[in-house]
Amino acid sequence: MIIRQANESDMPSLMKLEEECFGAERFSAEIVRAFVERDDTFVLAAVEGDDIIGSAMCIVSDLRREGRIASIAVVIAARRKGIGSKLLKECENAFQIQAALKFSLEVEATNEPAIKLYSGNGYEVKATLQDFYGPGRNAYYMEKNVDPTKREIKVHSA
Repeated sequence: MIIRQANESDMPSLMKLEEECFGAERFSAEIVRAFVERDDTFVLAAVEGDDIIGSAMCIVSDLRREGRIASIAVVIAARRKGIGSKLLKECENAFQIQAALKFSLEVEATNEPAIKLYSGNGYEVKATLQDFYGPGRNAYYMEKNVDPTKREIKVHSA
């Protein structure tokens, strides 16, 4: 498996992944396309063979020096193999390259595997967002701060 930046030609596979992982709550094609195309966003794709088996959609704010994870998705058949963790690490690496000092995300309060992934990688719950995902479906707002004197940046060559 490799992780690479997604591009326009990956849109059908990214939408299939969105459908499998999020169903009716998936991002629209317009939103996914914006993540792929905009300068302040990026999409990482976990690729095995010819298939995209995971993705991470991220936003970077230069002004706030913040990297924000909008979504990490892994196909059901490939879960519990460390793919989400690898995607998370690559997001963080990309954020650090862009000088972000804080990483943040929201996660559904009942999504124990995702909460475990994030908390195990240094994210802390900073707030509970009531009804964030709809009535009775709360989210945790989680953050991870980066010590700028201890930044570890890995640059990958193709």
